[in-house]
Amino acid sequence: MSLKRIDMARRLSLLALIGPNVVFIALFCAVPLGVLFSYSFFQVDFVAIIRDPTWDNYVRVLQNGTYMGLILKALLYGIGIAAICATIAYPLAFFIAKRVRVYKAALLTLLLIPLYTGDLIRIFAWRVVLGAEGVLNSFLLWLGIIKEPIWVLLFSPFATTVVLTYNYIPFMVLPLWAALEAMDDSYLEAAMDLGCRQLSVFFKVVLPLTGAGLVAGFLMVFVLVVGDYLTPQLIGGSSGVTVTSAIHDMFGAAFDWPTGSALAWLLLTAMALFITAVTWLFYKSPWGRGIRGAK
Repeated sequence: MSLKRIDMARRLSLLALIGPNVVFIALFCAVPLGVLFSYSFFQVDFVAIIRDPTWDNYVRVLQNGTYMGLILKALLYGIGIAAICATIAYPLAFFIAKRVRVYKAALLTLLLIPLYTGDLIRIFAWRVVLGAEGVLNSFLLWLGIIKEPIWVLLFSPFATTVVLTYNYIPFMVLPLWAALEAMDDSYLEAAMDLGCRQLSVFFKVVLPLTGAGLVAGFLMVFVLVVGDYLTPQLIGGSSGVTVTSAIHDMFGAAFDWPTGSALAWLLLTAMALFITAVTWLFYKSPWGRGIRGAK
């Protein structure tokens, strides 16, 4: 078989592999987003959509301090929860990757078990734990540490932070675990032999070599937290008003699909800008040398 036919066969194989994925993404992701984008330029008159393109929806949302505050709040929650997850996930992923030999698969499966249940089940389980008559308050009352229930444990930003961290920490552990598994142990041994202490080994060896896994996990958790609708609503109480709930209200009771579409697209744009900035900074940093190739 000639080289030309072999090259053609490889191209056809590649097309057969990625073609269905491209079609699926185009039909079920790009097209709905395109429809949403087109609606963001329309107007609403009572219960009728007026298809007369205008920028008024974007201008109105950008000039509204409440909507912009909700977008900023969502981004800050995403960054904060991702940072907390990274802090907790690093030692856990390191332990599984470098210290466990026999039960590694079992520990990873245990880590993923909460994801096998639905969001509502996990949320109401935490309400049972954090509620005024829940497990934690009852235990503290029984020990005599407190004299009355701690109300701030539930329906507060604290509760939202705890549950979001619990929900999405597996998405941070798995990329870090994969990066740590790929890291050669001889680097750690060489650093220790040269006199580095454990903290220096982490910042000078482990962190740079697992930077790609950290960024991948950070961005994954960030996106999931920003788009989470149920947890802030059911756990956050009066503080649970988010930009996603505002979008939901516009598409529901308010029947203002155009403004809701504009708000959704502004949120998507803000997320895309943040992800692009983080990826670019990582690519240009010394930690990104492994991706762009050592020079």
